[in-house]
Amino acid sequence: MKTPRIVRSAALRGRRGIVLFVTGTLAMGIGVASVRALASDSPAAQKHAETEDPVTQTPVAPPAVTDPSPSRAPTQPSPSAEPAPDPNAMADGVYPTYVMDVDVRGVTVTVDVIQTFVGRAAYNAANEDGVRWEDVQYNPVYIRNRNPLLRTLPVDPDAYIQLIGVCMDPDLLVNLRLLRNAATPFTDLYYYELTVYDGKVVRIDQKVALAGC
Repeated sequence: MKTPRIVRSAALRGRRGIVLFVTGTLAMGIGVASVRALASDSPAAQKHAETEDPVTQTPVAPPAVTDPSPSRAPTQPSPSAEPAPDPNAMADGVYPTYVMDVDVRGVTVTVDVIQTFVGRAAYNAANEDGVRWEDVQYNPVYIRNRNPLLRTLPVDPDAYIQLIGVCMDPDLLVNLRLLRNAATPFTDLYYYELTVYDGKVVRIDQKVALAGC
């Protein structure tokens, strides 16, 4: 009859041991957690946390963007200025002109180049210019003068000058004086054919421009 009591007492003691063990374990866990919490809240822990350098990434500044200077075109040597053409220059050939001035000392003549037409070409040119053919049909030539440019040309020392009905002197200066007298004052009764060679006047021939009657 005593045996069952012993067994019950042993069972009770076992249960009490388990309860005490669980209670002790829980108490220990709570204590550890409290210690950790206290440790984390302690001034030393906070100071340690403040002194630790956080791991940060230093931002890298983007490379400065500068506007590229405009590319310069390769410099080219400026073309040398071409000399202006000489308005007095005349190519080699024979030109109908009015003689406007004669410089005996400078041995030059100043002329106005004209156009001359004969025959059917004279009739056509007169019609184009609005000139009545009846007024010019008896002239040796029809003269057109649209360009007022005057040209001064040197006279070659050996130039030949011929005036209508005049015996010319072998001396050039004498002939230039005769030419000046014939051309001054200006008259459209005559025109002059100039022969130009190498930039100089080498021959001057007086021609009739208007009919005598």
